[in-house]
Amino acid sequence: MTVHRRTPLPTATARGQLLVAEQILAPTTRSLRASFGPDGPHEGLVLWLGRTVGSTTLAVSVVCPPARTGRGYVLLDEHAVALAARAARSYGLGVVAQVHSHPGRDTRHSDGDDHLVLMPFPDMFSLVVADYGQGDLHPSRGAGLHQYQDGQWVQVIDDDAMTVVPSSPAHANTIGSAQLT
Repeated sequence: MTVHRRTPLPTATARGQLLVAEQILAPTTRSLRASFGPDGPHEGLVLWLGRTVGSTTLAVSVVCPPARTGRGYVLLDEHAVALAARAARSYGLGVVAQVHSHPGRDTRHSDGDDHLVLMPFPDMFSLVVADYGQGDLHPSRGAGLHQYQDGQWVQVIDDDAMTVVPSSPAHANTIGSAQLT
């Protein structure tokens, strides 16, 4: 299944780096896979919370706001996003990325994805996971990483724009580009 696109999807290298704390990957995957209705699996959506310092965005927590979902869509309302942003601010964080799933293997933004992200901001990230969340979360293994650049969403073409930071102290001596996923 391919996404609905009438307009070309621009591609670009990422502006900066998205660092993702390993401990938010499992709850992200669980939430995406739990989006289900009487007609089967639905698209799901979560928000990653964190901070942007310079050109580095660090995602450290995940929030799963209530959403309206279906086999071909997932929608958040402004109130849900505002509550998530307020919760993030109470910890000194902000919404730094959204993660949502698509029904098939196509992880490009659809035209709807480009227009329905509430409150996009410069250099915000959006990650699309295949097969109703069954796909991998990493861009080098199939997820689609996008970034809001110059007033439009672009598909990020550099697979190393997102790095997972291990949470285990046992990995502290082995952190290097070869060990990070």
